[in-house]
Amino acid sequence: MSELATVIRKFPAHELIVRRLYARMPEFRSVCDDYETAKSALERWRHDDRKMQEFQHLIEEIEAEIEEFIEVALSTLRHAHPKEET
Repeated sequence: MSELATVIRKFPAHELIVRRLYARMPEFRSVCDDYETAKSALERWRHDDRKMQEFQHLIEEIEAEIEEFIEVALSTLRHAHPKEET
């Protein structure tokens, strides 16, 4: 479950949503696993500039995908619990 911790470190303001998505969505868990793998590979290849650039690009793509999951979850919550108009 270190992949969950890695994602939470990147998105600490959304820890609760990340935990819920991780618990309920196998697709999100898979993205988290990919993120952890890419972060580990980046560290492993830190002495190879070309590979580091490739993995950094991959990490940025995965982070964007995680952000999409979070935004959809936030949007769903907003629609499920709209603010009462006064």
